[in-house]
Amino acid sequence: MTAKNIFKTTLTLLLILTAATVLQAEPYKTSDSYEKIKTNFENSKLNKIEYDKNLTTVNGNISEINKAKTSVSKQKEQVTAEILKNNESVKKVNQQEREITQLISSEKEKLASEAKQLEQLDRLILQIKKNQDQRNILITEYQNQLALNQEAKKSWKDRETQLQAQQAKVTTLLRSLGTDESSWKSKQKGYEIEIKRWIAETEKQQKTFDTYQGLKDSK
Repeated sequence: MTAKNIFKTTLTLLLILTAATVLQAEPYKTSDSYEKIKTNFENSKLNKIEYDKNLTTVNGNISEINKAKTSVSKQKEQVTAEILKNNESVKKVNQQEREITQLISSEKEKLASEAKQLEQLDRLILQIKKNQDQRNILITEYQNQLALNQEAKKSWKDRETQLQAQQAKVTTLLRSLGTDESSWKSKQKGYEIEIKRWIAETEKQQKTFDTYQGLKDSK
């Protein structure tokens, strides 16, 4: 029985008790007439009947109330058990909230740390971009130097070709000079031999001439 039904039963009981008509028997007196004694007797029986009815109603209401109390007690036990379960659930939820709060705090710390890392990374990227710009400038300068070197290399190659041509000419000239030198040395050797021969011949003739001239002078 619900609390609403209990209230309804109790209200019905009060109404019955209030509305019940109680016929009070008048006190017995020796001077009363037979009719009055009979009336009192009848009223007493009616009063008993009414009280019996009221007692039956009250007993029924008490029984219903006891049933309702039993039902409500069971409901109370169930509600108490549910409250305990609910409290456990609340504890679990509170624990989960604490864990989630810790997780949120941890994630916020990680976000802050990663934000710093991003700042460092942004600075690093900016520095790398500056380095790349500088390297592109250096590459352009090196390419210009390479182009100049290529032109210089071509000039040196052209000069090398010219020098090789000169070298060939000089080699040919040297060969020619070598040939001429050999020829002239051969002639020199021949002339030296002839000179030696003619020196010896001259000395011989000089002696002959001196001898002849001495004989001439002695006459």
